Amino acid sequence: MPQPRQYPDHAARQRAYRARQAQAHCAAQQAKGLPAAASLPTLPSRARWQALLTQAQQCLETARDELQTYCDERSDAWQQGERAALLHEQRESVEQVLAELEAVPSW
Repeated sequence: MPQPRQYPDHAARQRAYRARQAQAHCAAQQAKGLPAAASLPTLPSRARWQALLTQAQQCLETARDELQTYCDERSDAWQQGERAALLHEQRESVEQVLAELEAVPSW
């Protein structure tokens, strides 16, 4: 006996598949602690640009915080080493980019 159709046509099956994929992508981003992406296609251009800048700032803040947490979790001997110095320089670079991003005027 054949299985009953779950979707009325191929297009409905594709829509359901794409919705499941989008939901899985959002769940993966949330599991990584990343901020939710803005729904950009429906926003006017200035609001879109502001949303992109806000999202970039949130991503950089997340990276900065994770770098700091990583360093804090290491031993004192590691923190005196060469890798710690390199990570500290990278964190300072992220801080500089954040400062420059904050200097961008909002519309």
